[in-house]
Amino acid sequence: MAAKKQQSSAALPADLTFEKALAELEEITEKLEDGKESLEESMKLYEHGLLLKDFCEQKLKEAEGKWLMLKKQKDGSVAAEEVPNDKIPEQNELQGQMF
Repeated sequence: MAAKKQQSSAALPADLTFEKALAELEEITEKLEDGKESLEESMKLYEHGLLLKDFCEQKLKEAEGKWLMLKKQKDGSVAAEEVPNDKIPEQNELQGQMF
């Protein structure tokens, strides 16, 4: 089964973006909900949808670890500083730090 999944993941284009995958996943969902596709076509759409779902989840997981916080420097410039997930301040903690 793992070999089948690996083969299928090659069906996703190398330049696929999160936004394109999500749009395609929405189209597949609409087609499946419509119910006009044959059983075979519905199965193909469902399998491709699972690949797209996994791709989107992976992209979200990658983005989750990349939080940036803009901070005003002493010289008045602004710099982006990467913040680990476990160090992201709560909204009320940022009140006094806003420009």
